[in-house]
Amino acid sequence: MLNKVESKTMNYIYEKCKDKKSILITPKELLVALMPKMELTAKEMDAVMKNLVLDEYIELVDGNKSGNKVYIVALTIKGAAYDRERHAAKMMRLKSLGWKVLLTVVGVVLATILTRILRRGW
Repeated sequence: MLNKVESKTMNYIYEKCKDKKSILITPKELLVALMPKMELTAKEMDAVMKNLVLDEYIELVDGNKSGNKVYIVALTIKGAAYDRERHAAKMMRLKSLGWKVLLTVVGVVLATILTRILRRGW
């Protein structure tokens, strides 16, 4: 399971890379894409990218382009299925929430019935 930063990074990479074999992304581009909600350093971004490689979502090669660091990123099979996995996790959370709401409502109804029975002295 990816943490919040890894998930946001993978969302961005997936959207850029889903129709291509591989892409070039600079760390600065990733940092700017994540900037409104998350502030990361270049070292933290390197760690996030390495974690995505370890989790087998992407293949990563570090490179240089005009003296600037770039990531050469390709989606793996697991990375290509990332959108499907994300959707499945969202549906699982919704089902879990639905069961919790249902159990809460049933508990309230049973408690109300039991209270009325005890007050009447049946």
